[in-house]
Amino acid sequence: MRAALVALVLPSLAAATGVAAEDGCGRFAWPVGRERELFAEGFFADVESQSALPKDGVFSMVLEPVERVIYMVPPDRARDTGYGGLVTFEWISSGRWQVTLSDDAWVDAVQNGRRLQPIASTRRDDCPGVRLSLQFEIQSLPLTLQFGGVTVDRLNVSVLRPR
Repeated sequence: MRAALVALVLPSLAAATGVAAEDGCGRFAWPVGRERELFAEGFFADVESQSALPKDGVFSMVLEPVERVIYMVPPDRARDTGYGGLVTFEWISSGRWQVTLSDDAWVDAVQNGRRLQPIASTRRDDCPGVRLSLQFEIQSLPLTLQFGGVTVDRLNVSVLRPR
């Protein structure tokens, strides 16, 4: 009986693993399954550019043409013709945080008037629903995320502690 159950379950697990590896989602430098699930559920707030949020979480950033965005810190890349925006987290605890995006974009994390360098980043073009994930060391100060270079007018974003 147990052997029959194993024989039924193993092919399903192998197929599921093969699909994840085949589509590139399993090839990020760290797991992004939680973010993929959250983005796919779609039960999160729409946030307009220039908004302030009380804390971390998952949201859908409603972007605007980049030429209308007033960035806190000038981006270190040339202005583009895509979409962009920014959002400020009024409170965030210190430590390592992971910012994950659903589409191609650049993102700057800004605290205390200066751009933070990511500790690590990972990008894939072959993972449906997730393109980029970065990790930052954050202080307990307001955090602003600046986005640009986006070809769509909406970007799913998660700001969560890494697992």
